[in-house]
Formats: sequence, structure tokens, C-alpha cells
Amino acid sequence: MILEACIENITCLKEVVNAGANRIELCDNLAVGGTTVSLGVRDYAKYFCDSNNVELAVMIRVRGGNFVYNNIEKAVMYNDLKEMARQGIKRAVIGALTEDGDIDKDFIKELVSAPKFFRKEMNFTFHMAFDHIGVGLEPKEALEKRIEAIKTLSKLGIDTILTHGSHESNDIFENIETLKAYIECGIKNHVDIMPGGGVNFENLDKLTKKLPNMVAAHGTKIVEI
Repeated sequence: MILEACIENITCLKEVVNAGANRIELCDNLAVGGTTVSLGVRDYAKYFCDSNNVELAVMIRVRGGNFVYNNIEKAVMYNDLKEMARQGIKRAVIGALTEDGDIDKDFIKELVSAPKFFRKEMNFTFHMAFDHIGVGLEPKEALEKRIEAIKTLSKLGIDTILTHGSHESNDIFENIETLKAYIECGIKNHVDIMPGGGVNFENLDKLTKKLPNMVAAHGTKIVEI
């Protein structure tokens, strides 16, 4: 099981690794859902994670708010991702939508191709922008749209999707059936579905029993420190 600890900058980095986190999602500004950290923070986190055989995933997000970005914001994120590739970062956390609530396929394709500029390989997680796909549609139609999105993201080069199972801040245990559907689709399309948003070391065992095919979990308190 991948235990991905979401941390702000390098706060608690050593503590969460010592407590058993085997992947770190590195962000700034968690109060707005996470944005891109500085070069210096990435450098130290990479050194520490490499030294402890822990995977490092770095957020690519220029601001808080919605996931619809203008061309200037896209250029900043693209250049940030290229710099991360040059640094040797092996996983980026990305996500972008269109005004219509669809995946911004052209931009995601551009981001996924950026590491090749340095002849580097990188893995990609699609963040909780996923839960906002199809918002405003009827629940059944929105679910179908997100199931199709899993297939599309797989084709675009995404290997992991972070999801709460709902765009609402509800109890994740209210979303079990939706998460099961995502996981089933993910298995068929070679994408890891990683539940997050209210997942912590206290309820992880319970969630694992509800979702026996779950291979990864994400949270700011995913391990006890």
C-alpha cells in the first residue's frame, strides 16, 4: 500500500517519513488546496526522499481557486514542470479543466511531454481537479463522465488519480460505491485510484476493508506522528 503524506513545504518531512509514509506529495499553501513549492524546497525534499528511498511527488499548480487556467498560468506551470524534470523529480501532480468541466486534454498532453525536453522520465498524478469533472450534471451522468475521464487520462499518460469520490467535502465513507467504480475502471485501464480527503491513520484500516482493491491512500495525517 502506498501511503502518500501530503505536506506543506518541508514541514514534518522527516517525521512523516520516519512514521512510515512511502510517498510524499510536496505542496505550498495547503489552505488553498496546494500550489507549487520553491526550487530550494524541492531540492531539499528530493535529497531527503532519495536518501530514504521514498518517492517524491511535487504539485504543479500556479494558484488556488478553480482548475481552469489562462495561457500565462499554463506557461508558468509548463516551465515549472520542465525545471522539475531537469532536477530529476520523478513524479508531478497535475490537473486542469476546461470551462465546460472536461479535462483540458491539450494542456495535460503538453505537461506530460515536457520532461522529454530533458530526455527525462516522469510519472504523473492527476489531482482532485478530477472530482470537479462534470460538476452540475445529474449524478449518474457525472459519474459516467468521470469513468470516461479515467480512460482518457490513462491514454494521456496519467498513472494515478487522486479523488475523494465527490466534489463535496463530505465523509469519504459516503462515497464508497463511487470509489469502487473508479477503482474497477482504474484496474482495467492501468491507473491507480488513490482516495484522499478525510483519509487518515485512524480510519485507513476501515477504508481498506471497504475498498479491498485500493493500492494507495493520501492525506495530511495518513501516518501518525
